[in-house]
Amino acid sequence: MRAIGDLAAFMMSSRFQTSLRNGAESAAEAATTGLAKDKARHLGGATMAVSLLDRKAILLEQHRRGIAEAAVFAGSTQSILGRIQDQAGRLTDNLSLVSQLQSPAELKTISDSAAEVFIDTVNALNSQIAGKYVFSGTATQTKPLPDGADLLALVRTATLGATIAADVQAALDSWFDTPGGGFETTAYQGSDTGFMSLPLTKDDTATFGLRADGDTVKDLLKGLAKAAVAGDPALNLSIVEQSRLLGESRADILQADRTLTEERASLGLTESIIENARVMTEANQARIATDRLSLLGIDQFEAASEFEAAQQQLEVFYRIAARQSRTSLAEYLR
Repeated sequence: MRAIGDLAAFMMSSRFQTSLRNGAESAAEAATTGLAKDKARHLGGATMAVSLLDRKAILLEQHRRGIAEAAVFAGSTQSILGRIQDQAGRLTDNLSLVSQLQSPAELKTISDSAAEVFIDTVNALNSQIAGKYVFSGTATQTKPLPDGADLLALVRTATLGATIAADVQAALDSWFDTPGGGFETTAYQGSDTGFMSLPLTKDDTATFGLRADGDTVKDLLKGLAKAAVAGDPALNLSIVEQSRLLGESRADILQADRTLTEERASLGLTESIIENARVMTEANQARIATDRLSLLGIDQFEAASEFEAAQQQLEVFYRIAARQSRTSLAEYLR
């Protein structure tokens, strides 16, 4: 009978200890957060309103993360296009000096610098942002173009046999612009329909409307390619034809640059939509947090007092338990 009584006392003691601990933890959490831990008890079982707010909060958090991702894409895309424009701008400054140059070596130097800009531009268009290719349309897992050096090699092959600037122009027009031509079949590998879109809210979407096969990009690449092949030894163009080709490439690059500026302005509108969605989402999150606090909010000072009381009860319980344990051990040894 005594063993059963000891077991019962132990179980009662354990339950009392657990109850004290749970009370202390609940009071500590309430004192820290200012919210009741036991929602059902605090609201008298009417938890539907809180459940709806929690679901809305989860949805808004998903929107917030999508908006943050879209902001990264928009900002990174602007940075890429800005870098491309900066390089093209420096090249056009150099190309403006072509009419004053008569040395084949000087013309070759400018042509080689154009080749470097072409390669860098292509590689920039192949940039990945958060594991996605921005300039591949909806095919975000596919690199839009070959590496810059490989693409330039394809362009050089397409112009072989040209003897004057007009021949190079015709070859590049055919390769870049003809449906089923070299650029379409051997260069661009992304989606030829649609653009990358990211949801922001249930009503708003951020669409990135520039692909590597668009006219803006192709015109820029064609202008850069024209300057890059001008000094190609395989073509062996005369100084006059090289100068003519380099001069035409400058005009093409400047025109493409103006169009690219318009594309960046359009991207700026997308950034504005993203920012508005961010502000609206954060405002809704704050409102939900306020509504939730009005339902579950408690007096933190009262909760702190409850925590102190629970702590004291636990300390008393442990002291009593320790004394009983020492007494039992002494009786056992005796």
